[in-house]
Amino acid sequence: MVMAKEVDELARKTLRKRSHAIDAFSWALIAILTTITKNAGLDSAKLVAQLRAEHQKEGCTSGIDVITRFVSTKVISILMLSFE
Repeated sequence: MVMAKEVDELARKTLRKRSHAIDAFSWALIAILTTITKNAGLDSAKLVAQLRAEHQKEGCTSGIDVITRFVSTKVISILMLSFE
């Protein structure tokens, strides 16, 4: 979601056709997240909206935990443990 947010901000600063292409890429990033949550049998609209709201906060590291079915900051720690 952080990448989508940054790409969306870039699209707003860009002029003409490039703006549309950049905006489409932002939506594609969100579509990946939506697809993952749908495939996990979760309410994708609700979780993506919650995650988007969380990522408006400065320094947010939240993600969607498909096991607990909630937006959580513990997702990052679980991912880090899997790489060790």
